[in-house]
Amino acid sequence: MPTDDMTLIGLGLAGLFVVWLAFSLLKKVVGLAVLAALIIGGFVLWSNPEMRRAMLDGLAGLVG
Repeated sequence: MPTDDMTLIGLGLAGLFVVWLAFSLLKKVVGLAVLAALIIGGFVLWSNPEMRRAMLDGLAGLVG
């Protein structure tokens, strides 16, 4: 393990960069998964009128 200050600072900064990169990529992947789920859910409701009616009735029961 290196003991000089500059190497430790460099390793720390590299570690922070890797953690930041991993979390930013994870955030984008989760965002894309949510977007895909919304698109697929919209398509399922669009193509299945009975399910759409049940969803709207349930939503109306919650709201009013």
